[in-house]
Amino acid sequence: MNSPLPQKTMVITGCSSGFGRATALRMARLGWRVFATVRKEADQAALREEAARLGYQDRLLPVLCEITDAAQVAGLRDVVSGSVEGLDALMNNAGTAFAAPLELLDLDDLRQQFEINVVAHVSVTQTFLPLLRAAQGTIINISSVSGRYSAPVVGPYAASKYALEALSDALRVEVAHFGVKVVLVEPGSSSTHIWATSRQHAEKLNKYRAGPYGPLLARVEQFTNQAEKHGFAPELVAETIEQILSTARPKTRYLVPKKEGRVIFLRKFISDRQWDKQMRKVMQW
Repeated sequence: MNSPLPQKTMVITGCSSGFGRATALRMARLGWRVFATVRKEADQAALREEAARLGYQDRLLPVLCEITDAAQVAGLRDVVSGSVEGLDALMNNAGTAFAAPLELLDLDDLRQQFEINVVAHVSVTQTFLPLLRAAQGTIINISSVSGRYSAPVVGPYAASKYALEALSDALRVEVAHFGVKVVLVEPGSSSTHIWATSRQHAEKLNKYRAGPYGPLLARVEQFTNQAEKHGFAPELVAETIEQILSTARPKTRYLVPKKEGRVIFLRKFISDRQWDKQMRKVMQW
């Protein structure tokens, strides 16, 4: 009689809402054991309750972890390594968005943008690479279409995603020798809570709304509201993650949704001046 296949295990950061939560629930439903990080006890309790309601309580394990805190990341590693010898997948998903014209940008906000969206992901990746090597696992970095092209006011966020793309390109070659795969997922506008977080960060810009950047700030806020209301559902990213982890040789990049490729194609093949002209037209700026 054949012994059952070992249960596959993954770590997902940023599971309070959005892509992380949707993916954690989906992969648990598929039989994966998922260690899902959250930052607040209320979010941990809510995710644990949802897992129990669906019958996933033995597979979906919410863990309190602030990924910018090295001690907490080490604690997360201890929790995971205490029950597995190898890690099949790591999804670096946690993130935030700071928005401001560069002239008005608080430099501490810029530092925090990179600390959360870039440095913390490197820290988590370094921490789990020994376990990923042991299982010849997959690292999935959640980037953005903003990692391919930038736009006014969202420069800090786009810069962090550009950095994540560059690091992923280097890491993909560095760890291929060990059988570890690195995949970028590049979502477009989605109805996730990151937009609400971005608005909270941008409240400090209210004092500038009567100034010269006022019309531009108002226009970007309008786009943000539209993205939150009409963006694609987070489950589409979760479906993409399932596809990646069920494929022996996944692609290096996945656009979500695929139609985002049209803008990336346009950005690649028109000049900077043409792009700037179109951007100013869209922004009415």
